[in-house]
Amino acid sequence: MPEIEQPQEVKVEKVEEVGVEGKTEEPEEDEWVDILGTGDLKKKVIQAGTVDTRPSKGCTVVVKASGQLEDGTAVDTHDQLTFTLGDSEVILGLEMVLPLMDKGEIAEVYMGARFAYGTPGLPPSIPSESAITYRIELLDHAVEECPDSMPLDQRMEIGNRKRERGNWWFNRGEYSKAIQCYSAAVDFLDDAEAEYGEDVRPEVQPILIERLKALNNMGAAQIKVEAYDVALKSLDAVLRCQPGNVKALFRKGKVLGIQGKMKESISYLKMALELEPESRLVHQELAKIREKARIEAESEKSLYRRMLGLKKEITHSDERYPVIKSFPWKLWLLSFVTIAMGLVAYTKGPTIYKFFL
Repeated sequence: MPEIEQPQEVKVEKVEEVGVEGKTEEPEEDEWVDILGTGDLKKKVIQAGTVDTRPSKGCTVVVKASGQLEDGTAVDTHDQLTFTLGDSEVILGLEMVLPLMDKGEIAEVYMGARFAYGTPGLPPSIPSESAITYRIELLDHAVEECPDSMPLDQRMEIGNRKRERGNWWFNRGEYSKAIQCYSAAVDFLDDAEAEYGEDVRPEVQPILIERLKALNNMGAAQIKVEAYDVALKSLDAVLRCQPGNVKALFRKGKVLGIQGKMKESISYLKMALELEPESRLVHQELAKIREKARIEAESEKSLYRRMLGLKKEITHSDERYPVIKSFPWKLWLLSFVTIAMGLVAYTKGPTIYKFFL
């Protein structure tokens, strides 16, 4: 029986990667994920969460977060920060990173200044144009319920949270974000239109008052972004329920003045002044609108005079210093001839007198 030749063992040498200088290099995995590719927003997973449990826009999320400046100073720490994704309740970096995190995940997140607190910073703890590195843990999230299905006290809590965040953005001068928060607050603080009459149920009154605050502040923010027509709608909604709301009267008067409706503007400002006679702000606005109305009235009169070909009216100052108009040349000539003939008649005596007879 022929002997079976056993295959010889082939030795495979381990191939090493040789670097530029002849040294062995192991490829390193970059743990940071550059979300936008600009280096301004990066995320690194510290502890993985439950797979496929990421929140989406409109979800209410609860996070634990702590920030750190580049010099190591701890800032912006929250044990349980609750907000709604997509309603501009938090800085942009958090809005963008959380949809990329699973429930229970802990991540380190680097945010450049424009994704954190930007040029204004957050005095006194966060200077202007500060980059912040956060440690964020996504504790929980759930789809936000429809306001109509919530009890009044829960709607009040959520609505006020959004309204107060709108106030925060307004004070920072970020009016578009403030409007978004106020609008979301109104949705939660709203009730049936039938509740706005004289027979408002006692339990509805508190939430109605908070809603009017949100609408009034939203009107102020809309004025700042020059959205005057929608601002009037917000303010009118307040005045339908509270005709004596001084802030709404003042703001509506201001908008009407900007739109050139001087009589209506003065009317609303006067109503505000009657309710708050000591308000320096209302006094100043009323004086400004009256002066603007006077200038426009003078301009209109001047335009009409030019259209009709009329000369400027003589003022009292003109009467004190009358202008001597040029004397017509024909009248000058006639006067000269008359005087000359008189002199000739006087010197020639009867001869010239007979000639004229």
